Amino acid sequence: MTKQRLFLGVLGLLLALAIPLVAGPTAAEWDQMKKDFYRDFSNQDVSVKKSALDRIAAVNTLDAAKLLLSVYGAVKQETDAMDDKCQANVDDLEKKLKPLRAAKSALSAGEADRKAKIEAELKAVNDDKTKKDGDAKKVLDTIASAIGKFTDAGAVSELKKMVLSAPDWTDRYAILSGLLASGADGVGSICLEAAKDKDVRVRIIALDGLLNLKIDAAIPLFIAAVEDAQWQVRLSGVAGVEQYHAKDGVPAMIRQLKKEDGRLRDDISGALKRMTGMDFGYNADNWSEWWKVNGDKWNGKPIGGGAVAGGNDVKSPGGAGGTTTEPPTFFGLKITSKKIVFVLDVSGSMAEPSEPPPDKGKEPPPTLSGGNGPKPEPWEPGMTGTKLEVLKHEFEKTITKLDPKTTFNIIVFASDVQQWKEKMQTATPPIKAEAIDFVKKQAPTSQTNSGDALEKAFELAGMGLSDKSYAALVDTIYLMSDGSPNAGKYPNPDDITRKIEEWNKLSKVIINCVGLGNPTNYNPSFLQRVASMTGGVFVKR
Repeated sequence: MTKQRLFLGVLGLLLALAIPLVAGPTAAEWDQMKKDFYRDFSNQDVSVKKSALDRIAAVNTLDAAKLLLSVYGAVKQETDAMDDKCQANVDDLEKKLKPLRAAKSALSAGEADRKAKIEAELKAVNDDKTKKDGDAKKVLDTIASAIGKFTDAGAVSELKKMVLSAPDWTDRYAILSGLLASGADGVGSICLEAAKDKDVRVRIIALDGLLNLKIDAAIPLFIAAVEDAQWQVRLSGVAGVEQYHAKDGVPAMIRQLKKEDGRLRDDISGALKRMTGMDFGYNADNWSEWWKVNGDKWNGKPIGGGAVAGGNDVKSPGGAGGTTTEPPTFFGLKITSKKIVFVLDVSGSMAEPSEPPPDKGKEPPPTLSGGNGPKPEPWEPGMTGTKLEVLKHEFEKTITKLDPKTTFNIIVFASDVQQWKEKMQTATPPIKAEAIDFVKKQAPTSQTNSGDALEKAFELAGMGLSDKSYAALVDTIYLMSDGSPNAGKYPNPDDITRKIEEWNKLSKVIINCVGLGNPTNYNPSFLQRVASMTGGVFVKR
């Protein structure tokens, strides 16, 4: 049975169980309200749809909740059918392109023309699919937001059933998000149950919802989440242990620190440092010994005397969750992640000299840092020349030193966006050489499409609601730019930060930002905002 039929079956059951209205409008008034609603909801203007939804939500009865749930289900079914149709079209075009792309000899004029036409058609289909997906998501989010405004006990109880039993995880997620946004009574108890959901995305939103609710029953859930198989759930667990000052969560974090080999070492060691007042970096053995001596007297507040041996250095003894070698750096930013996407600006202004204008003085630009990761190192360009030449030199140094366990990809952007590989690549010597060659071949051109480039990076990361498999293959992005966004779907910095907030709600990706050259060109406030909102680091270079 398809998920659509299952979902409609649940909706049918909900509607069959409708009970007479106890309060609110009369039967005649309710009939008229429904007629007005369907009239306005059919309008293409999302603001008119929102107004119609808000009117029904304001009725705040069980029947009103059921009406919106039925509308949500119908829109979802239509959206899924449209998405399946578009995907079938994409798959068909990809199948036609495959032999033309794989041809080992030069294509004939006719074949080359056919390939260009199919690629153009594929781009048009993908663009149309992206637009339709975006429009549908806006409508579904608007419905979920309205659903979350119900406070009537019967309505909330019905919504709780959907959160806990709807066949499609997106429905469970959307309704719970709406309830959390509204702060509905009883949402905490719903989160306690949803935190055990079979889908990782629902577990994450439930755990994140419990962060500030101060429900003691949530503590065991956070402690268990620290050692979950999914790294985003582990992040929520670490945040919860810290937020709730959960004593039993400290040993769990120390155990997990010993197992981690990437960015989460920063998150766990940072939380331990803030909770205890001590700083043993990644050294799980030192943390464990300290806890054995001091754990009994820890009362949820820092009791340490400041940093001790082991400190903030990213190096730590082998076998203790760390590494005995210096990590690679990118413009002075130490790379501790093993799941990386480099997003690199190759716009026309990258052809300009790398030195800042003479009237800006000879002092190096200030460095701004934040997040749990190691502080940036002082940085000196390894060569003079254009900003693009400096980038190519720096990138080669970085890639050469990448740990062989690292998986990475590259996205370059000017007006257009180009992704190096379809999938993440393991940092073997041949792959590293290919990556360096790809960046070396870039030429400066056109404008600065930062937004579309970041969207591509989040697609690689697994964009939560947009990614049906939720691969979660990226935890850190390095964004380097010398200019302010001015092209693409999101030419405005404010639009980009809003989209990042949406994309990153489940992905939990850190974005480290490098501003290269004259700060008046690359908008340092924008890069600082992007870094700080994701827990990353921003440096001026």
